[in-house]
Amino acid sequence: MKIRSVNNAFDCDSFYKEFLEYEYVKKMQSVDVNNTEVRTWGKPLLFPNEDIDIRNGWKPIWDIIRPQIITQLEVSAIDLLPSIAYINLFQHGDNSLIHTDRHDYTAICYLNPNWDWNWGGETFFYDKDEVIHCQLPKGGSMVVFDGQIGHRAGLVGSNAPYPRMGLTYMFNEV
Repeated sequence: MKIRSVNNAFDCDSFYKEFLEYEYVKKMQSVDVNNTEVRTWGKPLLFPNEDIDIRNGWKPIWDIIRPQIITQLEVSAIDLLPSIAYINLFQHGDNSLIHTDRHDYTAICYLNPNWDWNWGGETFFYDKDEVIHCQLPKGGSMVVFDGQIGHRAGLVGSNAPYPRMGLTYMFNEV
């Protein structure tokens, strides 16, 4: 399994509005007086090592996409649960470094309704120094991939009217 994308994996509209109401997501969209929060682009929803499980916020989308993940991975995983889940926002000029994840698989669910491809924010996947896949952050879509594939979020353009929002799940093969 390399990289699998699913369009219309879930209806993102209600989830987007719900996540915007989370206090820490609101804080991510603002800049603190000391300018530190603008560099904090990911907030955990589920992080068992730190005893974090924010309002079970990760669960509703997981319940919808889990059967699709099982189909995409072609596994029968009765106990498939994420080890980590976090929400992220990328504002104009934000991007991330190329990295791999510490779990077998990662699923990124894009939450912005009506995201325009001119606004950037794509997820790029790499094999050494070559881009092998570019995933547009279209609302309601999901990309599932081997966590050892190098990837990063690309720049969000100055013409984007709001931050790019994604919900990321990391999980291991059962």
